[in-house]
Amino acid sequence: MGKAIVILIMLIGIGCAPGGGGTTTGNGIVDVNMQAYTGLSSKVSSMAVTSLTMCFKRLRFKTEGESTDADPSTDSDNIDLSLGEITLSATGTNLGLVSVPYGTYSRVEFDLEKDCVDTITSNSVEVTNGNGSFFTEDRITIKFEGTFVVGSSSNVLNLGVQAIVDALDSVSANEQIKTQAEAVSGTY
Repeated sequence: MGKAIVILIMLIGIGCAPGGGGTTTGNGIVDVNMQAYTGLSSKVSSMAVTSLTMCFKRLRFKTEGESTDADPSTDSDNIDLSLGEITLSATGTNLGLVSVPYGTYSRVEFDLEKDCVDTITSNSVEVTNGNGSFFTEDRITIKFEGTFVVGSSSNVLNLGVQAIVDALDSVSANEQIKTQAEAVSGTY
């Protein structure tokens, strides 16, 4: 009986040790979704985004006033993603679950890069609108602003991508994608 208790205590200790496969104290699981959008901008009635594909490389949750490193790939808040290329649906797109430290966040950032996991085209963004089909291999950071509290209970983050889609409505050349996508912020 004494040996069984010692073994049980050792197993609990191993399971809770860093890297031991136990749960991480202070982290919540967040279900991340891109909300539905309309492809036709109310500002530019002759153009419409009919297809939008993004190659998701990493994600950051930022608190009020927190900055991002000049090279976002080295930021300490990075959460690497293994989503690969995702074609966003106008009816909404689930991006999956991520583990995020408990806290209140005012900004969420995604780095879109070529050659992310499971890429087909090696582009960071591809967009088709009323002007044609365009793509870029540039690293693009799209941002979403609001207030989101990560706690121990259900955490669902719905990101409003409409402002980014509206900005991409007017793209008429590959080199405009980065500028247009980074000029606006989505909401949550």
